[in-house]
Amino acid sequence: MKNFKYLLFTIVLIINTSCEKDFLELSPEGNLNTGNYYKNTQDFQQALVGAYVPLRDVSNIAFFMDEMRSDNSEYDYNPKDRGGLGFEQLADFLDDSQNGVISQRYLACYNGISRTNVILDKLEKINFSMTDADKNQIIGEAKALRAHYYFDLVRHFGKVPLHIHEVLDKENAYLPQSSVEEIYTQIINDFTDALDKVSLPKFPQGTGRITKGMVASELALVYMSLKQYDKSVPLLDSVTKMGYGLWANYGDAFKNENQNKMESVFEVQYKDGTDGQSSNFIYRFIPIGNTTNILGINYNNTLGGWNVPTPDLIESYEIGDKRLDASIGVIEGTINASSNFVASRIVSSVNYVPNPSVAYKYFIRKYYHPPYLLANNTKENWPVIRYSNVLLMLAESLNESGQSPVALPYLNQVRTRAGLANVTTTVQSELRDIIAKERRIELAFENSRWLDLVRTNQAIPVLTQFGIKQKAKYGYMLPSAYTITENRYIYAIPFREMTINPKLIQNNGY
Repeated sequence: MKNFKYLLFTIVLIINTSCEKDFLELSPEGNLNTGNYYKNTQDFQQALVGAYVPLRDVSNIAFFMDEMRSDNSEYDYNPKDRGGLGFEQLADFLDDSQNGVISQRYLACYNGISRTNVILDKLEKINFSMTDADKNQIIGEAKALRAHYYFDLVRHFGKVPLHIHEVLDKENAYLPQSSVEEIYTQIINDFTDALDKVSLPKFPQGTGRITKGMVASELALVYMSLKQYDKSVPLLDSVTKMGYGLWANYGDAFKNENQNKMESVFEVQYKDGTDGQSSNFIYRFIPIGNTTNILGINYNNTLGGWNVPTPDLIESYEIGDKRLDASIGVIEGTINASSNFVASRIVSSVNYVPNPSVAYKYFIRKYYHPPYLLANNTKENWPVIRYSNVLLMLAESLNESGQSPVALPYLNQVRTRAGLANVTTTVQSELRDIIAKERRIELAFENSRWLDLVRTNQAIPVLTQFGIKQKAKYGYMLPSAYTITENRYIYAIPFREMTINPKLIQNNGY
């Protein structure tokens, strides 16, 4: 599949589902008949490209549910425009089943699952010749994608319906929820089979395909989520032998020219231009207002003010940590007569001391890579797994397995790049806290923090204390904000799904 990245979002293929309709809707009139479509290997390869598309649909909104749910980022409250209330509710733990973001994510994952199911079922019934290599690669990628989508669902929604075959009738369209254990079993089975069948150890130049590195890394995270560290260690160790590496400078890992290269284990693909493949993360992460003095392009940005770095995170960086400047920047400006922020310039966040006469706002710098050619249109990929994450997962798995001394070299590779001293303690509890903090800093704004807090049972104590500070600081927050219980570890099953499928049971607390 040459030019995979550019095929990814241009292919027009409707297989049993439509991105604009419910994933359970059965072959609307006028849709391509999947029974007649799969006539050769290329048809399957193109269908596989279509199964990657929902990755972008998830990435476009995931930071609202993951990063902003944590102590890493917050929102810039806009009293003049309350249209973003649903986004704010996610950050403040006030969301419910009718929140539009959770519904988008749920639907996107099932769109991806539906597409992989069609591919896998049709592949069993082909009446033409296909090489074993092609067949294995298609099966491996499809199963890895299905596992990835279900892993996303189970971590965010808990019990969900488990569809592992193409939906051909209404009876199979509306399934009850499977247990979390059953879903994890399917995820492990799919990833395990994919690891055997996917042939590529890491990214070929310029592609965004599933690789052995991605499968091994995400399967290891599955085992870590289940506290089965003895199974995650060998998987992560295998990735360290696949040829990945760290860029000398932390910020280089996020440059556009380094996408899909040595530090990238898996990232969601985007491309700027007018063909619908672009991203716009930086527009979400800078303040609302004109972007000329920030992005070098004249655009009235109404999308911004989200995923704003918190002072709590900034204060967590050690002195001399090179990642701070690469991750977080400061936009200085003025407040005009209409009480709007008007940006003037970008400065470093390192040792930044606010000037009372200058307005300022923090923003995520790691996704800021000018020049920009089109307004609200960038080629920024979204990093899902970087090699530094693999090293930190391996350090954590070794430490939790009682091998703390062996964990230190992997942890210290990440710290050395950041310009920090090596960690020497081998006390498991101390090292556990150090690794958790290192993950917070290294993976800031990559949608890991909330899931890490949940996975390590730290979400309630950490975010309860953070919430107390937030409510004391911001008078607009409701008293009920940051009321965190284990019920809030997962989100509500979307209201619309509950309506169309009477077999679903709503998650506790919603």
